[in-house]
Amino acid sequence: MKRFKNILVIVTSEYTDKDNPAVKRGVELAKKNNGTLTLMDVVAAPGGIMSEYKGIITEQEILQMVIKQREEELAIIAKALETEVKIQVVVRVGRDFVEIVRQVVLWKHDLLIKVADEHTDNFASNDFHLMRKCPEPVWLLKSKEASASSKILAAVDLQLESDDEGRALNTLIMDLSVSLSQWEHSEVHLLSCWSLYGESSLRNSSFLKVSSERLEALLHEEQQANVQRQSALLERYPNCTIHAHLMKGNPVEHIPRFARRNGIDVVVMGTVARSGIPGLLIGNTAETILHQIDSSVITLKPRGFESPIK
Repeated sequence: MKRFKNILVIVTSEYTDKDNPAVKRGVELAKKNNGTLTLMDVVAAPGGIMSEYKGIITEQEILQMVIKQREEELAIIAKALETEVKIQVVVRVGRDFVEIVRQVVLWKHDLLIKVADEHTDNFASNDFHLMRKCPEPVWLLKSKEASASSKILAAVDLQLESDDEGRALNTLIMDLSVSLSQWEHSEVHLLSCWSLYGESSLRNSSFLKVSSERLEALLHEEQQANVQRQSALLERYPNCTIHAHLMKGNPVEHIPRFARRNGIDVVVMGTVARSGIPGLLIGNTAETILHQIDSSVITLKPRGFESPIK
């Protein structure tokens, strides 16, 4: 079971109270895991003192005033929660995603929770930077409500099961999905997609003649190989009820559609892997999927991932 002991919650000025859904989720997890909670916000550095302030206050003085005000606002939330969980507050100055990732790295947080910024493309640029560059799980909440997730979708690429690093990433996705379902008494769905490489070319090639019978045999063979991979993955969770789904086709189409049609509250998936791991759910493919997902997401990196932000 995945345990989170050092949780970082981002509290922006839009949601500065203890009813912030990210704060509520962080408190619940910290209590269940006997962990520590850190509330954080990032304030922008002044872009040059305005002319009307000159001779009245310096750029550094007004920045310190803004920092102090934000610290006091976060301290009010922490004070209201200190009887429930060990909690502290941090305010940084700079670019949001850079300072957040630095905080995760320097303080060794094991989970980042944040209300997703509203954006027409489902996730804003700042949130995509976090999902790309944060070395620990990133939980972006779409709902403004703090209710538990009733349905969780683990999006797993079975192609990665042939590689030690890839298998470890799939295990992280499944461990977190199962743990979250146990904490929140939720359903867990496992979705994997498969395809036969070059199927269209084999069907339409004017150079290579492949009979329809042979092509169907190849498709059946590939499908059965993925059935076996998924069954082997499920065997690693013998005491869990997991609803498994295996679909032929492109995960870019199937994962968002499945999440919408089945009322999924949170999708758990990998977003990047180190070089040398082949797979469908990494890099640009993962980001294309995320652009289409309406639900909350938890995104993961493989163990050993090093953030470009230090």
